[in-house]
Amino acid sequence: MPQELFAAAGYFLPRLLFLNSRYAPQVHWGDIALALDGFPGEGFDLGSAAFWDEWRHRWQAQAERHERLAEAARTPASRSRALRGAAACYHWAEFMYFDDAGTKRALRRRIRDLTRDSLTGTDLRTRHGELPSPDGPVPYTLLLPPSPAASPLPCVVLSNGLDSVTEVEPLSLAEAYLERGIAALLFDGPGQGVNVGQTPLRIDMEQVVARLVDEVLRPAPEIDGERLAFLGVSFGGYLALRVAQQPGSAFRCVVNLSGGPRVAPFAGLPRRLKDDFRFALTGGLDRTAAPDAGLQARLDELALDPAVPAAVPVLSVHGALDDIFPLAALTEVDTAWSGNHQLVVHEREAHVCLNVIDACTQQAADWVADRLLAAAATDSSRTTERNT
Repeated sequence: MPQELFAAAGYFLPRLLFLNSRYAPQVHWGDIALALDGFPGEGFDLGSAAFWDEWRHRWQAQAERHERLAEAARTPASRSRALRGAAACYHWAEFMYFDDAGTKRALRRRIRDLTRDSLTGTDLRTRHGELPSPDGPVPYTLLLPPSPAASPLPCVVLSNGLDSVTEVEPLSLAEAYLERGIAALLFDGPGQGVNVGQTPLRIDMEQVVARLVDEVLRPAPEIDGERLAFLGVSFGGYLALRVAQQPGSAFRCVVNLSGGPRVAPFAGLPRRLKDDFRFALTGGLDRTAAPDAGLQARLDELALDPAVPAAVPVLSVHGALDDIFPLAALTEVDTAWSGNHQLVVHEREAHVCLNVIDACTQQAADWVADRLLAAAATDSSRTTERNT
């Protein structure tokens, strides 16, 4: 990898490796080295469309290499691993590509299909479905731990960020909960995942989440609808704060991983982030159709009022160097919600705390498990007392 490219794209390298997953698509260092070897020296401007177009072509080539390995595989295990590699490479091809909405959507559909195919024959139990919505169908996947449980399971609902894809980052995060005997529900709301670029990102996603709880989780015989948690990462963390503010919340607790009550001023965001917010908030429009001037007003409309209290306990994990959701704004929330909010700050980390993401994930999963699994023991004790 050219030294200049390493310096320019160093922030993204932990993101590419993300978590050490068992089921979720994943790349390895060799994929990164092969994809970026010989990257044109004149193309190290991460703010340019040309950089991300070159990046996309290179990662697509690696994805196609993995697909060929899957076709040649002689065992289901080899095929599954190759399909996971292909899905991950397609994700890294598209995650910062915003020049053509059709191309991005096609890649995301490919990621979904390859991931589902890779899970065939594994011990992970999955159930797919779609929730009808005026903004288009909301696809969801219910994940159940490999070993059947004797009683209904607690469940965590996970929400995407702007440029993450349900089958990669949220699925990776979900594995920590599956390991603790907690089911997970993944979903693509309007403007998320495979729906990106088709319709503007729905801001009041808590309305979609409420329907998922009422129409998917509570009727499911495997799920204990009274032991639910919500987790959002990045912009999904912002949505998590919205969920936490809902009176009569269906959730016992909420985790916000690097979200905040308001976004940093649009004018000061790096160009790649401006394009990211523009694409998501407008449903795939480019700079010509959606100039910068109108985007700040949209971000202003998103701002949450910390004076509205959290209805459930909230854990927020944040990097002090976050340039998307400033720590100062989240500190205001921590002060206002002091009795119901725990803030963990990593002083040397930026957005999503990528260098310590594994530790953050495990600690958050333990925090949730303390509230959902302990709740089962408490409920059981109360039932025993009533029966005696």
